[in-house]
Amino acid sequence: MPRPRTAPLHPFTVLSLAAAVTATTTAAGRWWLSCAVLLGCLLLAAWARRARKLAGLAAAILLPAWGSQLLIHGMVDTTGSHVLAAAGPLRITAEGLATTGQLGLRTAVLVVAGLLCTLLIDRHDLVAAVDLSPAPPQLGYLLAATLSLLPRMADRQRAIGEAQALRGAATGTGIRGWWRRVTLRAVPLVLSSLQDSADRAAHLAARGFPAAGAHTRLRSVPDSAAQLRLRWIALACVVLGPLAVLTPTWAGLA
Repeated sequence: MPRPRTAPLHPFTVLSLAAAVTATTTAAGRWWLSCAVLLGCLLLAAWARRARKLAGLAAAILLPAWGSQLLIHGMVDTTGSHVLAAAGPLRITAEGLATTGQLGLRTAVLVVAGLLCTLLIDRHDLVAAVDLSPAPPQLGYLLAATLSLLPRMADRQRAIGEAQALRGAATGTGIRGWWRRVTLRAVPLVLSSLQDSADRAAHLAARGFPAAGAHTRLRSVPDSAAQLRLRWIALACVVLGPLAVLTPTWAGLA
């Protein structure tokens, strides 16, 4: 997969900008602002050649979330006074649909912005950035282990399933066959993960992790003074943005 055009950006820059945008947008709760942020994320993903993947992942997450919000707030609302339709326990009101739309847009901003960060940031660059930062080295290793855990477990369970299929152990169709395959793969998958953890602990202990003193890093992450200033501004907006939006409401001016 080719690297996105945003590769020169430092991972912390992308994360801080996403945090500032989502915090301010969520606090504002304005539909037009949420739509503008979503459109901006899609345009940025298209520029970085990640639009199709972003749309697919966002749809897979948001469609069930929107469905549940519509069912809870839009179709069984008992507080709204403007009833649009009613049939038995179902009661669709204008207030319920408005609440569904607001929550749906806020959820969409959080999901799309978070997914965009995962698509634009290379996990190896993120781990290297944490390692180069003043953060404890254990944090970098924990982040690397977490980011690589799911792909490694997916490959391992696929290999276990193929081996069991060759032995004829993972047979059956329907729900019963699926449950049999899951139970047969669970035990070797958990045991292999525990063995992998024990091996890693021994290797890290033998190497004296965390290393004391200066040590050479094989991977560098591009950064600049302008990006550093931008990150500080974005982090300030994480706090000041919601305060600027919510202070008039708290003071009774809005």
